[in-house]
Amino acid sequence: MRRDVAVLLENAPPRRRALSEAAFVFLAVLGPSSPGPKGQVVLAVLTGVLLAWGLALLRPWEPTRAGGWLGILGLLVALSGTGAGAWVASAAELERGFSLSMAPLCVRALGMILLVAVLVWRDGQGLAQVGLAREGWAKELLLGVPVLVATYAVHLAASVLIGAVAVALDLADKELLARKGVAAALMDTGLGVPAFAAIMVLVTGFEEFVFRGFLVPRLRVVLGRWVPAVLVAAVLFSVGHFYEGTLAVFQTFVLGAWFGFVFWFRGRLLPLLVAHAAFNTISFALMLWLSKSGFLDKPPPL
Repeated sequence: MRRDVAVLLENAPPRRRALSEAAFVFLAVLGPSSPGPKGQVVLAVLTGVLLAWGLALLRPWEPTRAGGWLGILGLLVALSGTGAGAWVASAAELERGFSLSMAPLCVRALGMILLVAVLVWRDGQGLAQVGLAREGWAKELLLGVPVLVATYAVHLAASVLIGAVAVALDLADKELLARKGVAAALMDTGLGVPAFAAIMVLVTGFEEFVFRGFLVPRLRVVLGRWVPAVLVAAVLFSVGHFYEGTLAVFQTFVLGAWFGFVFWFRGRLLPLLVAHAAFNTISFALMLWLSKSGFLDKPPPL
């Protein structure tokens, strides 16, 4: 049953502010994480720009906006976690032994959740406007199971198409190598399935909160319609996954669009939180099994 999603737009900011908030949050999420002096310089410059931008949006020095300092704190915490490199590391970095650390990802997730929550609060909105209304939460959690099953169907369909394109463009070996690099980096974390699942609750929760709960309604204000808002949010979501391979970005876009349309249909985040965290955890468990079987140590076919 479809819900009335008009609640997501209650007390929404005007179009210009909504665009500014969306761009600000996206840049804060995608902050540079490349190692080396150049990456550090870019990070320093972007940090200064984002701090000025955040101060202009939150204006925490005003008596009625004192809580805005929490948003600035969230921004600083989020930027401190960008050194993980998980979103913008290139396939070449992975081939050279790129190491994925979950701790900075969790730090960034906590910082972004705080920052976005303060932005929503300062706009006069609440939990209902990001799809986290308390009514019917148990039903929404259970709905995460069929959403998870449908997510695998969408994932399989996208994989078949991507596989055909990779073969046609003679990119199969390169894409497989990038995927195996990501899998090897995850194995190097030494995490077990329960620990990984706990981390995914936080990391995927941050992704759904930011890209679906926050960005989709903001882009709806900017673009005037839900479908373009969902698709643009999916594009922004996929941009951060180039480290998995070029064609994998399309696969991530498809999943982002799927989650976005479910959010538009239901107006709730809980089913997406369950499905996204479970999907990533099951994929990780499969990687563990493949690693133990020796598949990840085999070179890609010539």
